[in-house]
Amino acid sequence: MFNIRTLIFIVILAAAAVFSRATPSSAQGHPGCAGITYNTPQTPECDAIMAAQPYPDVTPIPYDLGVIAGENFVYFDTDEVSLYDAPNGEEVEVYPAGRSGYFHVLQMTDGWAEIRPSRWASLESAHFATPSTFTGVIINQMEMPFAWAIYDHCTSLTPGGRRNCQQSGSFQRYDLMNIYATVTVDGWDWHLVGPGQWTVQTNLSIVHPTPPTVFSWRWVGVSTYEQNLVAYEGERPVMATLVSTGDMDEERWRTDAGTWEIELFWEVGPMEGAAGSDDFYALDQVPYHMYFNWREALHGVYWHDNFGYYWSHGCVNLSVSDAKWLWDNWILLGTHVYVYDEKPG
Repeated sequence: MFNIRTLIFIVILAAAAVFSRATPSSAQGHPGCAGITYNTPQTPECDAIMAAQPYPDVTPIPYDLGVIAGENFVYFDTDEVSLYDAPNGEEVEVYPAGRSGYFHVLQMTDGWAEIRPSRWASLESAHFATPSTFTGVIINQMEMPFAWAIYDHCTSLTPGGRRNCQQSGSFQRYDLMNIYATVTVDGWDWHLVGPGQWTVQTNLSIVHPTPPTVFSWRWVGVSTYEQNLVAYEGERPVMATLVSTGDMDEERWRTDAGTWEIELFWEVGPMEGAAGSDDFYALDQVPYHMYFNWREALHGVYWHDNFGYYWSHGCVNLSVSDAKWLWDNWILLGTHVYVYDEKPG
């Protein structure tokens, strides 16, 4: 039989359960949207902010392939690559299985490519690299976090709600959006990214206004959690972009967390590693090497468009345009590189 104390206790437990299931995260949003909660997913103040600031105040970095502009690179989809002394000539060398990568094309003629001096390969099984057109952004002003969509996805009308493409809307991969408010539902952060548009954290790579640490002058922070890079001047974020760091499930390929300094530059040149294993790779004319931890480097990639996901053998992969911007504008010998994996509080 219930008495008044039992009833009060049940009410308190129910309230605690709701609070643990859906709590606001004031650190991730605009101060004017601080009134947003699970039970109050809309306020007039936040509606006004979304109307006034519908898009992050940023400027895209220009697309620029720099030192590899106009060059062609090929990958051969075979276990072995035969090399000849001329097109339709005599076979003089065979690259064995496992020796894979992209080759710089010196010249082409009639379905053949010269990939080493006087060494030609048939293009019958070749695939040409298509450098990503993705570029990061220059941050003009930042009053709240912003994010890139890393997946095509539909949003929800409420935090934790079902996807609703028709009424709430959708985003495409690499779309940019502001984060106006955040509510935690069942341990997952749900972000308000537009009027009636909520999306879960796993769809996004988020850039936060507050840096993870602070160094004097110019430095870069690399978040292996968010898979993004931010160039800072002291505490001020200046440039941000998506990256691909090392595979966190493979200890030998992880991008090492810590504070490092740029110790070596190389504008363009080959990269190879994991000799003697199935993971061996060889890549010609990699642009804008900026080494910070012996084998690890910031550098451009022309061979994939997987920014926002783990993908490298430990380096920090950037689009060629973004690597060129860092090379031209930001990175010097001794520049601090801070690599971290923490989710912001």
